[in-house]
Amino acid sequence: MKIKIFYFFLFILSVLFYLTEAHSYPAILPLIRFINSIFLPVLEFKSQVSYKVKDLINTYLFLVNVQKENKRLWEEIIQLNLKVSELETCKRELSQIKGLEGFYKELDYVIAGVVAFDPSGRDGFLIVDKGEKDGIEEGFVVVNRNVLVGIVDEVYTSSSKVRTVWSDDMFVSVVADGKNYIYKGGFPTGRLLHVLQEDDIKVGTKVLLRSPHFPSFEVGKVYGLPSLEERFFKKVEVKPEAHIKKMEFVVILRRKI
Repeated sequence: MKIKIFYFFLFILSVLFYLTEAHSYPAILPLIRFINSIFLPVLEFKSQVSYKVKDLINTYLFLVNVQKENKRLWEEIIQLNLKVSELETCKRELSQIKGLEGFYKELDYVIAGVVAFDPSGRDGFLIVDKGEKDGIEEGFVVVNRNVLVGIVDEVYTSSSKVRTVWSDDMFVSVVADGKNYIYKGGFPTGRLLHVLQEDDIKVGTKVLLRSPHFPSFEVGKVYGLPSLEERFFKKVEVKPEAHIKKMEFVVILRRKI
């Protein structure tokens, strides 16, 4: 506190000397020089400190602005990445839809998106985003390209439940190696019913849907060597061709088996 009073006194004294032109008197010139030698370095130091503080404040404000700009650019990058992901998804979906449309030129159909799968992991059913308001009915056949996916089992207002070829409740007429059978769904494999002992069905034989209303959509392939089941029949397992969890879209044919 005393130092501040001392410097203040020197400042007032130097002002008085300046206003009264006391520096023109030789007798007090040494005193003026002494006061200047003490006071002027203080003023110079204060000026330097003020400049440094101002420079630091400007630097801080610049860094704050840079940080804000970086945040804004980062948010724009995130938004652009989301847009790119959306475009890639749309591109993939359009490619899939275009591929599906080429198979069914002579059939009345609707393309549906898959919105849910069988939570048990057995792929027994899936849910699609087309329902009663889209003209969907129970019994309509559901396919993906040339593969049978299943049959519409339940219809709601804006969605439907499809019983797939993996379901234990799936029964359809099929043909394998030129002969007619009944396919029964199942997990991890379905099976052909009432295969006679003399029927020569080999591993890898294609099992195709048999219907006068549809092309021969593939159900699956004979899986594993046939084994004796009963006195007259043998057990023939079939591995379904529909990869349910990989499907994003399916085609619902507006016709029943």
